[in-house]
Amino acid sequence: MEKRSFEDVEHDLLTHLSAANLPKDHLASVSRSIAISYKSGLQIVDWWVEGIPSFEKLVIQAHLPIAETKALQGLVQNESFKAIEIHRKGIPSPEFFQLQLTVEHTK
Repeated sequence: MEKRSFEDVEHDLLTHLSAANLPKDHLASVSRSIAISYKSGLQIVDWWVEGIPSFEKLVIQAHLPIAETKALQGLVQNESFKAIEIHRKGIPSPEFFQLQLTVEHTK
């Protein structure tokens, strides 16, 4: 996968979230958490929208270096993510966290 700048990733992510008609505060919270984590080495691998044309949720898959537990803690504490799956990956010892972040429409 090609290395993309944070600005490119943020623009694409905001486009997905904006199309879902998320409230501005929810949108800002999600993008802020990802921006902070991106600076700590978060790499977005893939994302997709479920519920087209009517938005249900956005799922983001990412990798985060194992040493960046502070960034992981920041993501976990953000209530904008409805669900977070965390798996340690690497052989013979864990090298990174594989994350799956779920953003749903709030009411």
